[in-house]
Amino acid sequence: MAKKSRLVLKTIIYDESVANQWLDEPPLEVWDHHIIPFLSLKDLALSRHVCTFFEAYWQDKFSNNVLPLRVGNDVATIDRAMRVIEILSSRREYTKLNPFLVLLGKGVYQITSSWTDPHGFVAETTLVITRSNVTFVGTGKDTTTILGGFHIDNLENISFKNMTVTNTSGSPGTISPRNIHLNGKGITMSNAKVELFDVALKGSASAGLIMLRSSSSATSVVATRCEFSNSRYCGAIVRGSLTSAKFKNCVFKDNVSSGIQVGNNATIHLHGEATAIHANGNHGLNAFSSGKGFIHLPPHHNTCYNNEPADRRAAFGGTITNVED
Repeated sequence: MAKKSRLVLKTIIYDESVANQWLDEPPLEVWDHHIIPFLSLKDLALSRHVCTFFEAYWQDKFSNNVLPLRVGNDVATIDRAMRVIEILSSRREYTKLNPFLVLLGKGVYQITSSWTDPHGFVAETTLVITRSNVTFVGTGKDTTTILGGFHIDNLENISFKNMTVTNTSGSPGTISPRNIHLNGKGITMSNAKVELFDVALKGSASAGLIMLRSSSSATSVVATRCEFSNSRYCGAIVRGSLTSAKFKNCVFKDNVSSGIQVGNNATIHLHGEATAIHANGNHGLNAFSSGKGFIHLPPHHNTCYNNEPADRRAAFGGTITNVED
């Protein structure tokens, strides 16, 4: 026997003494829960001149950072989203607790921008993030894919959640201070603070994540439940005395070179029982030039395995230490 369905209607009382109440003062409950979810930031902005209510409603929602920017609805491309972020950031202040929110639905998003470094080198399919306090949110590693990479310099509170980032532009080569931020990088950053949640940095022509040597301020990454895999160089590269990375329950696998490189006095911390570094072609965890790797797991935990030619390599002052918290 089929279950009976019941439609419950909530009665809303209107003050008939107020003229044009439907136009000037629609009940906020109706707007917040039944109308706004179907509108994008652009839709509401374009409605500001319809009546007096819309302008006040827009100002309230914008000032309180309620409306996210939806790529595909508000703007056609993720490149264009950065231009809108720049404009709106000049009109209100975004913070770590209240960041600019960019939503990406299911599908593939191609980055078409390029970035030219101070030496004149051009990084293709690379979007430069130009404002702090921005969060990019997809629908999942298997459903939202970014084709291209991101360059982040002198910014803080940049977050990526629930997506795959892959940059196949260019070809792999020897990483040096001059070409480390060129083509084929998933996320490249310096003097910046970034957080990654449920992100796969995979299949790039060079490295999934590159943290450059910081010159003036600390560079840090906190990555949770992320995957660094199948890149034609390394899964992650962490370099610099002011550079640190914390990886919790992350996997580094199937990269042509190392799973993780840590060098030039940088520090990495590995946490979480689901942490795994395996099947990489040139060492699992490679610490060199006074780079320090701390594995916050017991020695018997199967952290690094099936890497060639060795699971761990500590050379030229680099160290790898198991730490039981």
